[in-house]
Order: sequence, then structure tokens, then C-alpha cells
Amino acid sequence: MSNEYSDLLGILAEVRASVPDSRFIWCVAADGFETTVARRQGLVLGGAWSPHFLRDGGDLWWDVPWTMRLWTPRIVTIDRATAPLPQWIPLMEAIAKAGESLLIVTREISAELLQTIIVNSLKKTLSCCVARVAENLSGYGLPLTGVPWRFVEAPPNSADSLPQAAEAWIRRTSTVLFPASPNEWRSSINDVTIISVGGENHEDQQDRLRFVVKTIQQYQ
Repeated sequence: MSNEYSDLLGILAEVRASVPDSRFIWCVAADGFETTVARRQGLVLGGAWSPHFLRDGGDLWWDVPWTMRLWTPRIVTIDRATAPLPQWIPLMEAIAKAGESLLIVTREISAELLQTIIVNSLKKTLSCCVARVAENLSGYGLPLTGVPWRFVEAPPNSADSLPQAAEAWIRRTSTVLFPASPNEWRSSINDVTIISVGGENHEDQQDRLRFVVKTIQQYQ
């Protein structure tokens, strides 16, 4: 291994020793040159359903490779997202009109709905993503088998009754929801560690971010 990222390897080793598993480690682009570590409270779920959601940056306000960010997402938690596509259209249109985003959290999804969400995400007609329901990792006993609100049986026609987060960060191995209020979801909230990655310049910072994301996702 090259010594080029020895500082990051040292930080990752310290962070990894302080968290239950890699789902609790995230990274962002630092505003300055230095790399720092902080903690923030969030709700940890499973990872993205498709690699099509995970691009190599491109958003001026979110330059973390292979990680999607949703602002003020409305959250649909449904065991099987297999209802016919026309049943989802009113909800998707309402959320797009409100300028919010949509996160579907499910154990099963139809190919038609998944493809529709992917296309809307790529075309930016709706800020949206699909994530998996979190399951416990063997040996950790983490309270991640559910969410602090009820599962719906079918997509609602409006978003008014749906829970909403301030932000959602999604990658291949996990999702973290940050609540709008510190007291929300108190029984299910966890501390997550956020590494703010600096660099000598923008290109160097992007290379270092890629290294951190890839390393985190290789942890078991």
C-alpha cells in the first residue's frame, strides 16, 4: 500500500475501532485543507437498491463519489413495493411539485417501479432513491431491523402523512437519515461518525474522497 493515504488510513483505523460497523462511518468534502472527524446523530438503514443511483460526484453541492444526497426527503417505508406503477404516480408528482425528494425504503421492489425511480433520478425530474430496510449484522445486536414509524401497505396519494428527514445520505452499503429535530426518532437514533476529507486542491480532495468511500465499503 502506498504511503500516499497513510493519514487517512490512520484516521479510518481509529474511527473503525469506535463504531459498531462500517454503516456508521461517512465522509464529506471538507471546506478547508485539513481532514477532521466529527459525530452527528442519524438513523441508519440499508444501502441503495441500484448502482444507477450512485454517481461519481457531479453535484456542486455534494461532491462525495458514489454517495447520493437527498434534501428534505419524504420517506415511504413499505415491505413490498410491488403495487402497479400508476398507484405511485400521484405521490411522485405531489413530491416533485412541492420541491421535496422521495426515499422508498423496502425489502422488495418491482422492476418497473425501480426503473422509473432510476430514470427520474437520472433526469432530475424528481430527486429520489430506493434503499433497503436495515437488518442486524451478525454479532452486533443493533436495533436496526425496523424504523420508528409504521410501514405502509400501499403508496399514499399525498406526502402529508409521511415522515420527513432533513437529509438522507445513501451509498451501496448503507443509508443514514438525519432528523429535522434532535428529538425526533429518539429511540432509534444513533451516533454516526463523519470524516471531513481535505486535500491539497479539488482534484486531490476528490481522489482522497474516493479512497475513503471505497475503503469504508470494503469493511465487513
